Amino acid sequence: MAEETTDPLLFSLKDRTKEWAPKMKKSHVPIEMNQEQVKNILKFIENSQPEAVKARIFSQLGQECFTCRKVDTWMGQYEGNIQALMDWVNIEQGSKYWERLEFSQDHSAINLTGKKVEGCACAFADCSQPPQSLCYYCCKRFQEEIFGRLLGRQVLVEITEAFLLGGERCSTRIHLT
Repeated sequence: MAEETTDPLLFSLKDRTKEWAPKMKKSHVPIEMNQEQVKNILKFIENSQPEAVKARIFSQLGQECFTCRKVDTWMGQYEGNIQALMDWVNIEQGSKYWERLEFSQDHSAINLTGKKVEGCACAFADCSQPPQSLCYYCCKRFQEEIFGRLLGRQVLVEITEAFLLGGERCSTRIHLT
C-alpha cells in the first residue's frame, strides 16, 4: 500500500478531495473564498498577463471544472458511444445547454450547437466585463476533455459562437484529430 503524503504539493488532482492538513484542529473552520474574489482575480489575469499565461491559467481552469465537478464520471456512461450522447442531446433533448450535436458532412468534426442563452453558464462570467479567456481557453479545454474522453482520443475544439463574445448561444466545432 502506498504511503500517504501530507504535502499538498505532492497530491495529484484526483487526491485534492482528501484532507491534507491533519494537524489542523477539527474545530477550525477556514473562511470560504468569496466568488467575487475569484472573479476579480480572473479579470486581473485577463487584463494584465500575456496571452501564453492566460492560455495556461484558463485552460487549467477548464481542466479543473471537468474534474472537480465530476463531469468525467458522468461522461463514463457515454464513453465510446458518441451516438448515445447525440441521442440524449438531439432526441431526448436532455441537455440544458446543447441544442444539437451532429457530425459534419465529411465526419471530420462534430458540430455542437448551443441553445440560445441570456448569459454564460460559467459562474465566473457573472460579472461586469467577464474575461473572454473563459471562452477561448477554459470552455475550450472543458469541451476537449469531454469529447476526448468520449471518443478516446485527442480532439481540438474551436469556439464558433459564444455569448461572452457577442453571440446569442455558445457553439463549438470539435475537430477529430
